Amino acid sequence: MKKIAIFGSRHKSEQGASIKALILKLEEAGTPLYIERKFLSFLEQDLDFHPAICGVIDTLPEHIDYVICMGGDGTFLRTAHQIGVSQIPVLGVNTGRLGFLTDVDCHEASELITRLLDGDFTIETRSLLEVTEDNGSSPSYALNEAAILKRETGSMIRVNAYLNDDYLAAYDADGLVVATPSGSTAYSLSGNGPIIMPACRNFVLTPIAPHSLNMRPLVVPDDTAIRLEVDSRSRNYLLVLDGRTRTLPCDTSILLKRAPHTLRMIRLRPHSFAETLRRKLMWGAAVR
Repeated sequence: MKKIAIFGSRHKSEQGASIKALILKLEEAGTPLYIERKFLSFLEQDLDFHPAICGVIDTLPEHIDYVICMGGDGTFLRTAHQIGVSQIPVLGVNTGRLGFLTDVDCHEASELITRLLDGDFTIETRSLLEVTEDNGSSPSYALNEAAILKRETGSMIRVNAYLNDDYLAAYDADGLVVATPSGSTAYSLSGNGPIIMPACRNFVLTPIAPHSLNMRPLVVPDDTAIRLEVDSRSRNYLLVLDGRTRTLPCDTSILLKRAPHTLRMIRLRPHSFAETLRRKLMWGAAVR
């Protein structure tokens, strides 16, 4: 029997019935369940629901076969960080607002979950960023983006960018985002970056509020090694990986490249990125 770990976040009370229906469906099938501690607390205290589980978890055990993430894109990114290099397949169940990364909506999940138990699904791989600091620390990984941001609000920072050790430009701006195709619909999009289809092998460099009229987003092949060096009056800057923030000194440079592993996303039905654009971003919707 396949073992399933469930990660989630607190939800609106009206979604409680759908959440319980999904977990009960897994229980009835005899599925060994491992539930994240904070999410289990929500189920027990807010929903008065006490599922039969095999264990309470804070991190993802190695023996898990599938992961179910119940939440929005923020919860999905946090779950992807938990999965790390293990490549355990993950199913995203949307209980948030946009849910661009999630596969199914909460109200329909219990009807589709039988496909997961029967192995009737496909796997879509998503590329990841590997981010290495030159201070000897271990690499970190990001599904959406790595953002270099100023720490102080009163001045810009300068980000010197190199592509395969070839000098590209100095970005005088509030920051610079390096996004994967998955992240092209996130922070990069708010900086007028292009939308990149998930199957494309590219990264996009998107400046945030650049002090220049000719600094535009740049799409590069994802086999490019991107090195970033930062100069700031505060002598520090922020490195943000999928919302996880660290403060680094300006003498620490960053190397970004495609990670050797991918994130494996479970698709329970045929998936169309064009449909996602229409449904999530309202492309082509009548506004008059």
